Amino acid sequence: MRKALRHYGASPLHLLVLVGSFAVAGYAALKLVADKPVAVIVWFVGTAVLHDLILLPLYVLADRGIRRRALSRDDDDAAPPWLNYVRFPTAISAVLLLVFLPSIARLSGVYAATTGLSANPYLLHWLAITGVLFLISAVLYAIRTRRRR
Repeated sequence: MRKALRHYGASPLHLLVLVGSFAVAGYAALKLVADKPVAVIVWFVGTAVLHDLILLPLYVLADRGIRRRALSRDDDDAAPPWLNYVRFPTAISAVLLLVFLPSIARLSGVYAATTGLSANPYLLHWLAITGVLFLISAVLYAIRTRRRR
């Protein structure tokens, strides 16, 4: 058992949580596929194609450009690298946009039909969350820069 745990490289609790997560995800996937198998397959293939063929090259190119610019300007050792202070809020904002895009762009009437509420605030809420994420990141960067100097 110890040899297996040493080969795994993490604690038994980590392995237990990982197996439990896969079990919950598998159960949810089975329930989804049982209800609407064609829709799930179309969604899965569509998101894989959208991500791998369109979005991945775009954000790899954007990250390379930002990284190249950051490396050329970070000659000053007193300033901490700012790249991750831009990456993090951008990534979180992009994930939120992708998850809630139908409601943000008002492409789906499911939310309004299900809850009886308007989906109009979604765009404003997403913009507010994005602004707060960038504000927190800027404050943390300023604090780190000040401490470093």
